Amino acid sequence: MCTLVMHLERRGVVRHLCTGVVMEQSAYNNITGTMKALVLQQPGVAIVLAAVSAVLGLAEWVTWEASRQVLPAGAGEAGRIEPGESVLVLGCPLPPLQRWRVRIATRSTEPTRARFVFSGGAVKTRIPEAQMMADYAVHELRVPLHNVVVEDQSTSTLENIVNSAPLMVDSPAIKIASNTMHALRARAILSEQSPELATRLVRARDYIPFEWGVLHVLMLAYDGYRYVRRRRSAKR
Repeated sequence: MCTLVMHLERRGVVRHLCTGVVMEQSAYNNITGTMKALVLQQPGVAIVLAAVSAVLGLAEWVTWEASRQVLPAGAGEAGRIEPGESVLVLGCPLPPLQRWRVRIATRSTEPTRARFVFSGGAVKTRIPEAQMMADYAVHELRVPLHNVVVEDQSTSTLENIVNSAPLMVDSPAIKIASNTMHALRARAILSEQSPELATRLVRARDYIPFEWGVLHVLMLAYDGYRYVRRRRSAKR
């Protein structure tokens, strides 16, 4: 039982389950020591930890796999960068997710060599989502202003793709920056709406193992819920 906790500790899982942030080594050692003691004293704790690690592992695998789907052959290498490529950043009403998507975009390319297309209207905000993301990119992440394009009319993922596609027609490569399942859905929409542009898709760095810890499970569950809702609506 104690071996399980030590294995999780080596893999960094315990650290993410405990806090999701970097902590002082002494505090981290105290927490992991307490967990090991609990496993030895309470066999049920080992079962719970095993179940949690299994769910986390499954969520990570599904997310990893999704990040590599609906891409042309040979486009699964996230480190590939082409001068003049476009990175489409999909909007969201929640500022923390907006900023995360912008960070995904900037880490997926070389900001001085790429065009950033920020897409999203004022759905639940006074200022268009695209403008808020562009401001964050320029002022906080030092993305060159002349590399930024704002598309501020879209109110859905479908509109993100339809309205942004004309802004990327001259791009040698296209990356879509969002949380992994949302980016997968956007790539599928692009493949339906503009098959020619879809042949230029390249994987963005939207997936990093355990980046969001337990939240990966919640985001996966939410995307599954939305998928079921869309399926039911389509049948009506």
